[in-house]
Amino acid sequence: IGAALRQRGWHVTGRDQRDGAAEQAHELGVLDAVGVDPDAELTFVATPVGAIAAEVSAALSQPAGVVTDVGSVKAPLAELMGNPRFVGGHPMAGSELEGVAGADPAMFEGAVWVLTPTGHTSDEAFGLVSRVVSSFGAEVMALRPDRHDQLVALVSHVPHLTAVTLMGQAAERAEEHRALLRLAAGGFRDMTRIASGHPGIWPDICTQNREAIVAEPDGLIRSLGAIRDVVATGDRQPLGDRLSAA
Repeated sequence: IGAALRQRGWHVTGRDQRDGAAEQAHELGVLDAVGVDPDAELTFVATPVGAIAAEVSAALSQPAGVVTDVGSVKAPLAELMGNPRFVGGHPMAGSELEGVAGADPAMFEGAVWVLTPTGHTSDEAFGLVSRVVSSFGAEVMALRPDRHDQLVALVSHVPHLTAVTLMGQAAERAEEHRALLRLAAGGFRDMTRIASGHPGIWPDICTQNREAIVAEPDGLIRSLGAIRDVVATGDRQPLGDRLSAA
């Protein structure tokens, strides 16, 4: 985000909870300066979800300026959404790379950036965040915070846990068949790439969006059982119908 903002002429300051990270960002040209600007027009909070609420509160303690975040769970921020200067956000983009060295200002081009305004959100704050993220090439979609959490469980959180499970199953089998992971090309690699993302962020995500996440695997398990039964019967037509629909 810092790199994308600087490309578009913004003066970007920033800090990080990890020692040395902001300094590295400054050296790489992602930040103009290290630190917090009390007069910032717009603040992005980009931390693991467990730290977002405290950082948003700190940013809102400044007398002015709009605040947004990029977290994938919105329920824990419900109380803060009563502040008209806060606009919840979640760019549906990223990579398995970690840290500022993997920063890519083109990451948001063509991506959906969800904003979660409430009845308390000011039109001016929503308009500013929307204009800025749209300038990154992102498509803005507005959702209720609770609806966001339900949908992201289906399209992001459960797929990540599924990839983790597939990798675990392959690792168990690899002990028996050493060639297994060498043969795991194409589809398996595509299905499990996201499992290489930083594991540290996921316990918070799974805790804070637990209700929505727990509801989704039940349907996935039923669907896997159903397609297993179709394969077991050897009936090509219903299997072909499912493949075509997918």
